[in-house]
Amino acid sequence: MVIIDNASLSDLEEVYEVERRSFEDPYPLALLKAYLFISGNLFVVARDGKVVGYAVGVMQGRWRGHVISLAVEPEFRGAGLGKSLLGELHRRFGRLGCTYSFLEVGVSNEIALGLYRSLGYYVVGLKVGYYGRGKHAFIMVKDLKGRKGVE
Repeated sequence: MVIIDNASLSDLEEVYEVERRSFEDPYPLALLKAYLFISGNLFVVARDGKVVGYAVGVMQGRWRGHVISLAVEPEFRGAGLGKSLLGELHRRFGRLGCTYSFLEVGVSNEIALGLYRSLGYYVVGLKVGYYGRGKHAFIMVKDLKGRKGVE
């Protein structure tokens, strides 16, 4: 049974392992530790005996939630865990007064694009070279208040 909860300092090694197995250029452990302190309760983990996924967000201003990263262990993908982690992050953003959430995603990451679109995100821009030379990212936005469009 997978449980979603606040991340803790003792989770970081396992979070880093999920990160390493999920991304070509993973965040260093020190950056994940910094996000743990910066994000507060906007850093959540999914546990099934061990950490099998995580999501981290930050507040920008008083009304914007920024999804910094989302990753799920390869053997747990496709079962809705990413959707659950993002759903929890959205609820927490909403409780903090965010009116929308945004994120960056690689233009060629079809699986992530499909997940984000299924949750109501839509593309609003492009960041050229965001992930390095020739590796561009879409900026995607989700309205957290159920309105059409974003302020």
